[in-house]
Amino acid sequence: MSAPEVTIARKIYFSSGHRYYNPRFSEEENKKLFGKAYSVNGYGHNFILEVYLNGPVNADSGIVINLIEIDNLLKKVTDPFDHHFINTDVPFFKDVIPTTENMAVYFYNKIRENLPSKNIKLLKIRLYEGEFMWVDYAPSL
Repeated sequence: MSAPEVTIARKIYFSSGHRYYNPRFSEEENKKLFGKAYSVNGYGHNFILEVYLNGPVNADSGIVINLIEIDNLLKKVTDPFDHHFINTDVPFFKDVIPTTENMAVYFYNKIRENLPSKNIKLLKIRLYEGEFMWVDYAPSL
């Protein structure tokens, strides 16, 4: 009999600043498209990153994955963002607009690349930008 598969979720908090800006657009176009998010000085958010992992329950431990492993992975991928200005401090976003949508795809790919076990599947991530806006990214669903 195969082990039951369950989904577990974990979250991490971090704070970052960023600016929405496309260098191909005029200042007027940027202001019209991005509004206050276009500010030259940027603006900040308290983010919450949630990760949803699926895998078999280990018969010996009764767990899918050790929470310390998940916490270390989430810390690894969010540390470059925490208390940083994303546009200048995170190399990937020097040429990519750090929208919540683009950040969600980035985090998904980084987490998937660094999963500690091939038995664990990354189902989706949810990235909150403040408490009233979030993005879900789950390309495999």
